[in-house]
Amino acid sequence: MLSSSRGASPLLALPGVLASISSAAIGLLALLTSLASFGRQAEYGYIISPGAGGILFIHLALAGAVGMAIYLQRERGARGLQILQALNALISLLLFVHFREWAGCLFLIFVAAALYYSYLRNSSAPLLLSSGLIGFVIAQLAITTLPYGWKTWAIPGVLFLLAALISLLEGRLFLPGTGRGAGSGRACRLLYALFCALITFAVIALLMQVPHEAGPGLAGAARPGAALPLNPADDALPWGKIASPEDVRTFSLGESILFQARACEREPCQYLWCSDRDGILSSNQSFSSSGLSVGWHIITLTTADASGQTLRDSIELGVAPPSACSDLSPRPRYYPVDTPCQGAWPNGTESCQQIEVCHPDLDYIVLDAVRCCNGTASSPACAWARDRSEGNNKRCRGLYIIRAFGPDAVYMQGYALFKACCSGYPECTRTTWPSPAGTTSFREGFNQNVAGLSCRPEEWGVSAWRSDTNMSENSAVLGLFPAHATINILQTGVCVDYAAALATALRKAGYSKSEVMVAASLGYDLSLLGEHPGHAYNLVKLPGEERYYIVDTTGNGEGINLDGLPHYFWFVGNFMSQPVRIRVFDWWVGYCSKISPDGFNDLGNIKTPPSSEICGCPG
Repeated sequence: MLSSSRGASPLLALPGVLASISSAAIGLLALLTSLASFGRQAEYGYIISPGAGGILFIHLALAGAVGMAIYLQRERGARGLQILQALNALISLLLFVHFREWAGCLFLIFVAAALYYSYLRNSSAPLLLSSGLIGFVIAQLAITTLPYGWKTWAIPGVLFLLAALISLLEGRLFLPGTGRGAGSGRACRLLYALFCALITFAVIALLMQVPHEAGPGLAGAARPGAALPLNPADDALPWGKIASPEDVRTFSLGESILFQARACEREPCQYLWCSDRDGILSSNQSFSSSGLSVGWHIITLTTADASGQTLRDSIELGVAPPSACSDLSPRPRYYPVDTPCQGAWPNGTESCQQIEVCHPDLDYIVLDAVRCCNGTASSPACAWARDRSEGNNKRCRGLYIIRAFGPDAVYMQGYALFKACCSGYPECTRTTWPSPAGTTSFREGFNQNVAGLSCRPEEWGVSAWRSDTNMSENSAVLGLFPAHATINILQTGVCVDYAAALATALRKAGYSKSEVMVAASLGYDLSLLGEHPGHAYNLVKLPGEERYYIVDTTGNGEGINLDGLPHYFWFVGNFMSQPVRIRVFDWWVGYCSKISPDGFNDLGNIKTPPSSEICGCPG
C-alpha cells in the first residue's frame, strides 16, 4: 500500500519521467534495428544480443515509470504499470529462453527483484537506482546497434540516478533563510530542481565529451615497411628445405632464377626439382634456370639422404610476361603474373594506382605473410592464419593478410571520417553537427601526414594525391588514393580504401585476377543516419574453396567469417562533435541482397559472382 504521509513534487519527478521516456525510445529503436541479432550474441562477441538489449531497455523504462508512480503516490497507476511490466517480462522471458539468451533472463530477474523490493519498502529510490546502474551494464554488454553506444544510454542512466537521489533526499533538504512556510518550501524545491538539472547536464556533457578512440592509437602496431619479428630458429631450418627462391616470388620471362636446397645432414643426398607446369627441372642441389614458362608454378623439391629418409618441400613461383611492371627498375619482388600494369604511381593507369600491384614499397606485406606461413616469423595475426590454413601456404598468406588489415590492425588503423567530411558525403554531414560539410573534421588521433592534408572537394581519386612528402599538396577527398599512400603514408582510410589495400596485397601475394576483387553494396540503412550511399568490401576465393568469401576489414572490422558472412565492420560517427566508433552489423549492409553487379581490381571491372557462389548468401 502506498503511503500518503508526504507530498511529492511533480516538478522533481521530471528527471525520472524524462529518463523513462528516453529509455523507451532507445529500447524501441535498438529493438527495431536489430531483430536479426536474437540468439546470435556469441557471433558478435557479447553475452546478450543487441535485440535483447533493446527489450531490456524497454523493461528499464517501465521500471522507471513504476518508480515515478510510487514517488508521486499514484497507487492505481503503479499497479497498472506493474501488471504491464509483469506481462512484458513473461513474454520477454519466453523469448529469451527460446533464443538461449540466458544473460538476458538474469537481467529480467534483477529488474523484477528491484521492482518487488521497491514496492515492499514503499520507496521509488531502489528501483530508480537499479534502473540507472543496470542500464549502464546492459549498454556495455549489448553495446546496442545505436551509433553512439553507451553515450546514448548515459542520458537516461544519469537521469535515473538523479531521480533516485531526489527520491531519497526530497523533503530532507532545507535551504537556510527560506523559512518553513509553504512558499519557501516551493522556492526550495524549485531551486533544488534547478540545481539537479544543472548537475544532470554537466554529467551528461562530461560523458558525451569523452570520445571512443576513433583514430589509430594502437600500441604495438607494426611500422609500415618493417617485417615481422623473426623466430630464433630462422637460421636453423631443417635440411631438405628450399633456400632459394623464396615463396611466391615473381620473375620476368627469361630472367635467371637461382634454385638452391639446404644441405643434407647425411651425405650423399639426391635432389629432384619439379614444376607442375614444366616438369622435371634438375637433380642438383643448386642450379639456375631462365627457361620457365609464363604462369604460376608449384616448385617441389624432393630430397633423400644416405639413410633413405625422404623430405619434400614446395613453393609457388611466378613467371610474368616482360610487360608486367616493366616501367619499374628494379621490379618489385612480388607481383601478379596476370596483371596488365606496367607502372605505379604517378605513372601508372588509374586502376594500376588504385590497386598498386607493381609498387615495390608494398613488398614487405607479402614478405610478412611468407615468413608467417613458413614458420620463420610470428605474430597474433600469423598464429590465427596458420591455425586455419589447413597446411596450404597460399591460404595461410591470404588469411594472414586479411587478419592483419582487419582486427589485428597491423597495416592500417581506424576509419578516415575526414575524407567523407572533405567530400561532403552523408557519413559526415548526417553525423557531424554543427560542423558544415566541406570541413576536414576528426583528423585527431591519426599520424602527422593525415594532419597535413588539404581539402579540395572538387578533386577526386588518385589525381588528388600529388606528393608523398608534402601533404598539403594532397586533398583529403573520398576517392581512392594510390595504395602505397593509403597503406604506408596515411595508414588509414574509409571502406573503399581498406578494400583496395587488401586487394593489392592479396594480388601481390599470388591471388589471381578471379580470386580477389573489390565489390560493394549499393546502399544500406544505418540507424539514426538514414540511407547510406553504399559500402565497399572484398570478394575472395581461398584455395580449396568452391565459393567466394565476403571479406570486410573496414575500420579493422572482423574481416572474414569462415562460416559465412562477416558479422560487422567499424565505422566512425560523432556525438557532440566528438568521434565515436560504430559497430555496423551485417543485417544493415545487404552483403548478399544489394551487391553491385561489377567489382574491380588492377585489371579493371570484373563481373561479381552470383549470390549462390558467395559463402553465407542464399542459394
